[in-house]
Amino acid sequence: MFNKLSIKLSAALVLLFLLIGVALVLLTRYSSDMYYQEVTQRLNTPVAMYVAGEAPLIENGEVNAVALQALAHQAMIVNPSVEVYLLDPTGRILSHDLGDGALRRRHVGLQPIQRFLASSTGLPLLGDDPRTSAGKKIFTVAEIETGDRLEGYVYVVLSGQKYEQIATSAEASEVLRLTTLAVIGCLIFGLGSALLIFGRLSRRLNRLTANVNAFHHGAMGSPPPEGHSRQDEITQLASAFDAMQARIEDQVDQIRETDQMRRELVSHISHDLRTPLTTMQGYIETLLLKDAEITAEQRREYLQIARSHGTRLGRLITDLFELARLDSNAIKPQLDEFSLAELVADITQEFRLAAERKSVSLVVEMHGQNSALTADIRLIERVFENLIENGLRHTPEHGRVTISLDGYDAGVRVTVSDTGAGITEEALPRIFDRYFHAPAASPSGPESTGLGLAIVKRILDLHRTAIVVSSRLAQGTSFSFELSRHAAADGGRY
Repeated sequence: MFNKLSIKLSAALVLLFLLIGVALVLLTRYSSDMYYQEVTQRLNTPVAMYVAGEAPLIENGEVNAVALQALAHQAMIVNPSVEVYLLDPTGRILSHDLGDGALRRRHVGLQPIQRFLASSTGLPLLGDDPRTSAGKKIFTVAEIETGDRLEGYVYVVLSGQKYEQIATSAEASEVLRLTTLAVIGCLIFGLGSALLIFGRLSRRLNRLTANVNAFHHGAMGSPPPEGHSRQDEITQLASAFDAMQARIEDQVDQIRETDQMRRELVSHISHDLRTPLTTMQGYIETLLLKDAEITAEQRREYLQIARSHGTRLGRLITDLFELARLDSNAIKPQLDEFSLAELVADITQEFRLAAERKSVSLVVEMHGQNSALTADIRLIERVFENLIENGLRHTPEHGRVTISLDGYDAGVRVTVSDTGAGITEEALPRIFDRYFHAPAASPSGPESTGLGLAIVKRILDLHRTAIVVSSRLAQGTSFSFELSRHAAADGGRY
């Protein structure tokens, strides 16, 4: 219970209220005492002058004790708290009316007396209390002079023993009770206010803490805390946590998806590598076991089949390594300026013989401005090779594969289209996935590795451009992308 932040903050606030209350009580008492002392000292300043002026208290060096007693009694009638002392010029006490044994000192310091006589400002002034060895009291004083000679002082303590007794009694009763009630009231008020304020403030913190704990224990997708119109620190913290939670959940989903893709990739790689190897091994073993029985034509057929599977295995390994290098950022585009038209002409020439074998027309169309641009020529060449090979593979006899270059001010729009079987709408979003084969396709060429389009997309991603595919069943498929004349690629060399 006491580990809750609201309880700790409430206790701190109560303690603060208590300290402030005690300080306020002490300050109030001190201010009241100072106020009383100043007012009392100012009001009673004439008392000493009255005592000194009513009768000669020192004659020919002799103290008139009887006159002093009479005047002291008169002063005490008016103010019972005063105490009258007769001092010589050095401050030594000559006479008083307090009885024997009442004094604790026989000498009064002159410095406060002289300051009082010199100026009426800076009050209250405290002087020595003859009844105590170290106490200080407010006072009033008057000089006793004979002609020009100083005979002594009438020193009147204004808050004597009688005052202390009454003040102590009052303090022990009413003042102490009121002070105690004030402190208790402040404590109760502070506690109530603290619990109310921090209860309201900590409600959202508790809700946020519950969400954090739930997220810590694996509760993904917990509902966000209630919204608040004010954007205070708690709301900002809750929003930051929600954003972090959403980001972590997305990353977890991506990790799961990546892990699933990795598992599928390993499965596909194992299968694709095992199949041609098994086939090659089977035909080679057949040649070894039946060398004397098979004809030259059969031997040639077996060797061609083994070579075909070896070629496919080599292409698969090449594509796997290149895709792995692309995914790991081991390959960085090396930007050079070149003519895209010339590059396309060279690439189509390489595929011309394969197209003629299938009776497929390979057409290049150029429109618009000069097709010179800046990109990685080797990687762009691989893009065209994979797209043209894909088009030839899925285009039947007497079909057509078209490479269209449309130049404009900022770059070139490239379109590679075919008149093949087309791709279903369900399959279109996945054609760039590794090892994905469109079910509607009817390949008539060499078997695909399932990595060509994935390599194309990754290369174009490195050139910061997107590839768009459109297809209609029985009519063909079209791939389009744009290349800038001043390409902003993920730079570097490979």
